[in-house]
Amino acid sequence: MPKSRAPMYAGIAIVAMVLGAWSAQFMHNDPPQITLSNGTVLQPSRPVTNFQLVNHQGQPFSQSKLLGHWSVLFFGYTNCPDICPTTLSTLAQVKKSLVNLPAAQQPQFILVSVDPARDNTAQLNNYVSFFDQSFIGLTGEQLQLDLLTKALGVPVIIQKQNDTHYTVDHAATLFLVNPQAHLTAIFSPPHTAQTLADDLRKVIQRTTP
Repeated sequence: MPKSRAPMYAGIAIVAMVLGAWSAQFMHNDPPQITLSNGTVLQPSRPVTNFQLVNHQGQPFSQSKLLGHWSVLFFGYTNCPDICPTTLSTLAQVKKSLVNLPAAQQPQFILVSVDPARDNTAQLNNYVSFFDQSFIGLTGEQLQLDLLTKALGVPVIIQKQNDTHYTVDHAATLFLVNPQAHLTAIFSPPHTAQTLADDLRKVIQRTTP
């Protein structure tokens, strides 16, 4: 395994361990009733911690902006060479597959930058709009980002190449948040548009009152 990729695989392993711990706890208390092709439903769902970021248009975006919407959160960055463009392209296809859901059940898709030092609002605006005009990009202070990533168990590893260049290793895990701002399901890579769309539809339709 190349050294440069080792931290990324370590991060993915962390996600797997977090999922395993959550699954063991929830399955002991209340076994999930929804079987997904490539995801885990959390029962009970977990409230998302409050955070204060800004969206790609420079407007404040906090936990309250998740209320009243289904939301798919992906943690990445605009200089990502492979995982991010691939995942966002897949999410753009997923969004098209879900257009026949009722408006209240159609999720908003959110890229949360794990590289806020470089990802300003202008950079994010150009980036997310390329994949879909409705996509939301979030950035902000590192401390606020850390609140969210730690609460959700998102692994992020900074690898410095020299004093001015660095890469950010992260996983392609997706987080589904319900309209009460509770984490409801987690989807691990690899992602395919049809499978992901089917799984999202299943969770949303079966858990919406």
